[in-house]
Amino acid sequence: MIRFLLIVILILIGTPSLADQKYTGENTIWKDTAWEGDILIDGIVTVAPGVTLEVRPGTTVRFTRSDSNQDQIGEHEIFIQGRFIAQGTAEQPILFTSAEERPTPGDWGAINMMASMQENLLEHCRVEYAYRGFHAHFGRGRLSYSTFAYNRRAAQFQESDVQINACLFSDNLNGLQFRDSTVTIADSVVRGSYWGVRTVNSRVTMNDTLVENNLINGINFKESQVELDRITVRNNRRGLYLQRTSGSIARSTLIGNSEHGLFAEESNLTVDSSRILENGRAGVRVLNATLVLQDNQILDNDLFAMINDGTEDLQIVGNWWGSSDINEIATLVRDGHDRNGFGLVTIQTPLTAPPQLAE
Repeated sequence: MIRFLLIVILILIGTPSLADQKYTGENTIWKDTAWEGDILIDGIVTVAPGVTLEVRPGTTVRFTRSDSNQDQIGEHEIFIQGRFIAQGTAEQPILFTSAEERPTPGDWGAINMMASMQENLLEHCRVEYAYRGFHAHFGRGRLSYSTFAYNRRAAQFQESDVQINACLFSDNLNGLQFRDSTVTIADSVVRGSYWGVRTVNSRVTMNDTLVENNLINGINFKESQVELDRITVRNNRRGLYLQRTSGSIARSTLIGNSEHGLFAEESNLTVDSSRILENGRAGVRVLNATLVLQDNQILDNDLFAMINDGTEDLQIVGNWWGSSDINEIATLVRDGHDRNGFGLVTIQTPLTAPPQLAE
């Protein structure tokens, strides 16, 4: 009888457990802490400097919605000034999501890293229905094998060092948005957003990455330095748009974008061993850019293979245009021959057959 009464009492008062915690209002974590089970955030949780918050495999972290100023952005979030480690597994991923019965993008704020320069990690996580799924300012982060879906902004950061590997960014309002940062993106997919990848004044290395089906730009680099290898940019409005950016593109495919496959504006760019195919207005559009194209396939674009909308002349050597006839290729180019005041495009020694490009 006594044992039975003890069991009833424990059920009524509950037993302390990391597997079922609720944080209400403003909370600060002052010592190293581990979360597991079902965590409910009904406020803002701050991780103090020098403190590590670990989220263990299989954990679900849910955020209630609070919008005190009616700006359609949820305010409850995790604010990290120390270190954040959310390391799930393929069998037991970690979920960060809305606690609302009918969740919508922006229900909660962010996994927010501020002046957190130790390496923060999200691995085998799913982040959904946030305003900014991952956000960093003066931070370091590594995102691996994770999915970001139905967020206003899947990932946004500034003045940060971020590595992204094998991640999926799908059906967010904006995919990746960052400035003044050093970023590596590998083996990832960005799809189904208004803006896919959008950067300002950053150093970006991207390889083996697919950017597709974004309604405005697939990728927009502005005032950045980039090194792109084996990327595919397809079925966006604009494919790859560079403004005052320098760098290289190699072994890549720009295909089926409704405006331009590649638009280089006041940029310095080398493109080699790539396919620029079946884009809408032009395969390549140039506006006062220094552009080296070599060993590429540039063909089957709807209106023009290439447009020179700048005032500088361009010499393009050694590409396959679907023909090796200079006069025929000239009909695929729009430049100063067609409109006064624009630079000329001179096609030299076109290839006589498609180059063998790496798959």
